[in-house]
Amino acid sequence: MLKIDKSDKKILMILQNNGKISNTKLAEGISLTAPATLERVKKLQKNGFIVGYKAILDKKKLGKGLTCFIALNLEHHGKRNTDYLIERYLKKLNEIKEIHLVTGRHDYLIKINIRDVDELKDFIFEKLAKIEFISKVETFLSISSITNTNFKLVNEND
Repeated sequence: MLKIDKSDKKILMILQNNGKISNTKLAEGISLTAPATLERVKKLQKNGFIVGYKAILDKKKLGKGLTCFIALNLEHHGKRNTDYLIERYLKKLNEIKEIHLVTGRHDYLIKINIRDVDELKDFIFEKLAKIEFISKVETFLSISSITNTNFKLVNEND
């Protein structure tokens, strides 16, 4: 596994704040030349420290302003490839943004972005109800969302 140094950590710190920064500006931020910086970024990508870049879309403007969390309980959790089959089916559903296998009283927690409660009802009855191993569905509507802009996977002092 690639050992990362202070300059690599600084690259990661800057990129997690601004993934669109130019290589020249990035190089200035870590006091290296642009070619050396680009080489480091490529090495970080190749070794899986940087897994991608993405645009963050405004879900309200796109008509998907209601965020819901849905807890699923399975009849045969952990048996007969149940988890594999559930995950394979859930991955096909475009409404689902995240799928988490969790500890506690539920087996899975999924996050969806939809238009409204009618679309939630359709999603539950038309799509989730068709999954044979699901024994319980519990929904949670997000009434407010706060993004912690101070959260960083990489800090300068790590």
